[in-house]
Amino acid sequence: MAAFVIGTLFLAIDLLVRKFPNILAGYSRLSQPDKENAEKNGLPFYASILFCVMGIVTFLGFPLSIWLDQPSLIPGIISLVCIVGLIIAVVGGNFIINNRLR
Repeated sequence: MAAFVIGTLFLAIDLLVRKFPNILAGYSRLSQPDKENAEKNGLPFYASILFCVMGIVTFLGFPLSIWLDQPSLIPGIISLVCIVGLIIAVVGGNFIINNRLR
């Protein structure tokens, strides 16, 4: 059940970030040229896709744990998704904001 709640939360954050990019941490503190650069490079879209993937992987963790006959894997999968997603968000966001991607 926790996997569905957390997965739904990630998908809700996905929709909110797509609609209101200012809820991203540090986005509102960027200067106007940096905001334009981040939007041009697709930072809100990147964050939205990242949260969507995190939600889908969390949803898939539940049937995977049932298939492996180990329901105790669900908290570990949720933690792993959060940690890996955080690392990808920080590193990828830094590349996008600083225009190192193009």
